[in-house]
Amino acid sequence: MNKILKFIFILTLILLIISLNFKLLALNFEFYKKEFSKFNVYEKIPDADKHALNLINYFKDKEELSNFFNEKEKLHLKDVKNLFKKIFLIFYISLILTISLLIYFIYKKYYKTIWSSFFISTLILIIIILLFFIIDFNYLFTKFHIIMFNNYLWQLNPNEDNLINLFPEKLQYDIIRKIFINILISNILLLSLALIIKFKIKQKVFK
Repeated sequence: MNKILKFIFILTLILLIISLNFKLLALNFEFYKKEFSKFNVYEKIPDADKHALNLINYFKDKEELSNFFNEKEKLHLKDVKNLFKKIFLIFYISLILTISLLIYFIYKKYYKTIWSSFFISTLILIIIILLFFIIDFNYLFTKFHIIMFNNYLWQLNPNEDNLINLFPEKLQYDIIRKIFINILISNILLLSLALIIKFKIKQKVFK
């Protein structure tokens, strides 16, 4: 039973860290403004802020998409919105499970389970991060869309579709790269916490 709970704890930790960092950036308007400046989006779309805010509000169910986006893009963005909702649901479920299991382990004084789960989670996340930076982004990008979407609406043309000009490929890569960097930072914090707990166990502070 404890092995099963430990496996669930490790899984929820990993999902929590990934989904949390995605959530922190995915709908962050100020972050997008910096990205637009960095990749010269304003040169092509001077009112990019307005359209980005419209998109963020659409994902938050606050407004509908403007006519800046064509019908093909609107259909794709509907798919993206549904994907975001699933990721946010994963975040909340993993948050609740992680906290619940952590409380349970502390109550049972399973401190070795806690520190080893933290440690294993960090190792798995490091592997995921390394794979992202090693494997070609275009390959990952294509595979991700084929797996996540049951259509090819995501294949946009910069001569016809505004969405790809608002979020060019280099900008998309930079966003994902920043998410993985933030995951790495979270990972370092988790690893530090794991080592502190292990040290406390050796010092017999946690028994």
